[in-house]
Amino acid sequence: MIYNILYDTTSRRSLTGMRFESSIDINAPTKKVWALIDKLEEWPQWMPSIKKIERLSKEPLTAGSQLSVTAKVSGLRVKLLMTITEFVPERNVVMQGQALGTNLTRFYTLEPVNGKTKVTIGGDVSGALAWLACRGGQKVSAEIAQAVKKKVEGRE
Repeated sequence: MIYNILYDTTSRRSLTGMRFESSIDINAPTKKVWALIDKLEEWPQWMPSIKKIERLSKEPLTAGSQLSVTAKVSGLRVKLLMTITEFVPERNVVMQGQALGTNLTRFYTLEPVNGKTKVTIGGDVSGALAWLACRGGQKVSAEIAQAVKKKVEGRE
């Protein structure tokens, strides 16, 4: 089977720390991609590095919502308390948290492009272990991008 994938992975230093991101085009409208991303608690069912995600309040997600995320990154099991700082349904989610002395910002951006959706997943890290968090974050971002594509396009 041939996949039409546009895939761009970069890792670079920024003034505040390090940045990583992965982008992928998904052959589906933004609404369909968002429906999958919005079901955070189901991510561990189809994404190997995410072990558990819990909303800490019952209200719908919005800026200020908090999530407890347990992930396996670079062989380490990491538990994060993430606070959503930006939330635009079907477009953008930004969240911030800390782990192991490292500040982490994660972002998920969806952009409609000719009936498809360009998904960009990434983050910024700073602090004592930023280099390790950047490397692990890059790997997880690429994994999430591929997993979303596979799940949305029905290639399970």
